[in-house]
Amino acid sequence: MSQPDHTEDLAFAFELADISARITMERFGDRLPVRVKDDATPVTELDVAAERAIRAEVARRFPEDGFVGEEEGDHLAANDRTWVVDPVDGTKLFAEGIPLWTTLIGLRIGAVTVLGVADAPALGDRYHAVRGGGAWRGTRRLAVSQVDRLSDAFVLHSSLEEWIAGRRDDLLRRVSRTARRTRGLSDAWGQLLVAQGSADVLLEHEPCFAWDWAATGLIVEEAGGCLTTLDGADPSDGRDLLVSNRRLHAEALRALASSVRATG
Repeated sequence: MSQPDHTEDLAFAFELADISARITMERFGDRLPVRVKDDATPVTELDVAAERAIRAEVARRFPEDGFVGEEEGDHLAANDRTWVVDPVDGTKLFAEGIPLWTTLIGLRIGAVTVLGVADAPALGDRYHAVRGGGAWRGTRRLAVSQVDRLSDAFVLHSSLEEWIAGRRDDLLRRVSRTARRTRGLSDAWGQLLVAQGSADVLLEHEPCFAWDWAATGLIVEEAGGCLTTLDGADPSDGRDLLVSNRRLHAEALRALASSVRATG
């Protein structure tokens, strides 16, 4: 069966990324004021402005489509199409003038993500995937690494203070002791580095939501990888995240499970 043609949808997602970049890049490099939301996550006025601009363009071009955004909530679809958007993934880095942040744009039809765009305007990089069409960084097709042992793996993880605050740092220590190398780098960039084969595993402790994985999760899967929660369940709102090159996923889950048993 042939795959549906999402060429026009992808072109529109690129337009949305361009709209967002014009807003976010206008002041990027300054240290920006940050407000802490009710869910304890940070936001700047540019996060909100970028999402509003994306939301307005979706409403203008596809008024029946739904919208799920990190900053201003959900708009229910009159059809089966929903755009899932994080205007600035990595707000803490964005606000400090560090270029490792992205704009994430996904399109779901029903419950299935059919395209994803991760734009990094401060670095001039854009990743994308269409279901069944592979994952790409610009014109370069992406593939996950061939590493098949955790002892040979480069493991990325979210910030240490989150693991310690959640009293789950033993999980991170268990995997870190086994891995060849670790680095503290997460959010979309961690997933994209797994997708392009530069890293092998990502452990994300913080609660993640659809806008954190809809676009990037498809990119990872189309590059050959996979993602679940840290206990192997399907990703869901408010849960943690394990992303890998697929070959290492079962071993990583076993290492995490053994750590839970040892501390339980």
